[in-house]
Amino acid sequence: MKVFITSDTFFGRKLNAVSNGFETLEEMEDQIIENWNGKVKPNDVVYHLGNFGWDPISTESSIIHLNGTIFFVGGEYDKHLSENSLIKVGKHHLLPVIAEIPKLNLVLSHWALENWLGKSEGTIHLHGGEKSQTKIDKRFCVNVKNWNWSPVEYDFIKEIVDGVN
Repeated sequence: MKVFITSDTFFGRKLNAVSNGFETLEEMEDQIIENWNGKVKPNDVVYHLGNFGWDPISTESSIIHLNGTIFFVGGEYDKHLSENSLIKVGKHHLLPVIAEIPKLNLVLSHWALENWLGKSEGTIHLHGGEKSQTKIDKRFCVNVKNWNWSPVEYDFIKEIVDGVN
């Protein structure tokens, strides 16, 4: 089992597709789904750090095509996730707005945090949000746009951090 992290897929948001150089929303969604499933196998875990889908219908129609067990940290446009029937079925889970994953030494949130629990002890902070500087010390933006429209593997981020120390 591998662990992946991503954010800001914005399934269903045409403006997001066009502003990122895609001809159509379907082209962007197909690219994300293809890249996701090319990396993530059915038994893998994905932490999605906000702005999964633009609306309940887009969320539900996209999530069924994605491999892995998905844990969601809600973002600005994810208020409908708690109402989505697919989230309540066991393969998809909602996490708190700031989630600690001690076994991976991670703190996850949609927005970048200046300070987080364990920062001085080496805990890595992963976040979504607008495309920004990908890495600052042990804080990484995992916005799908920063990672070739794909989830990024946790082990890859860990290698970068270990190389910095």
